[in-house]
Amino acid sequence: MRKSFQRHFRKFHSKKTTGHPSYVFDENGNVYKVISITSSPVTNNVSNIRLERNPEPGNTTTAYVRPKVIDIPNGTKNSKLKGWSFSNFDKKKVQVIIDEDKKKRK
Repeated sequence: MRKSFQRHFRKFHSKKTTGHPSYVFDENGNVYKVISITSSPVTNNVSNIRLERNPEPGNTTTAYVRPKVIDIPNGTKNSKLKGWSFSNFDKKKVQVIIDEDKKKRK
């Protein structure tokens, strides 16, 4: 039986993530499934999804999530971010991205 995975925020430090915070929503073998959080409305010519509220405690600047899920190896240097959370409205937006990714992988 697979143990339940606790969703959380981390900051990964690798060439692929460039130190941006990420929302880790699943672990598949040796890989984390993550959605990156950024302050930019566009990344690599792809529009990001604006969040209602910045998930970082005390930060009032506009935040966005990338519309694409990325895989990051478990061994990548990282640090857990405490106190971060999505608003209820933003949780729905993030869940849509997760559901779309699951459809693509089937």
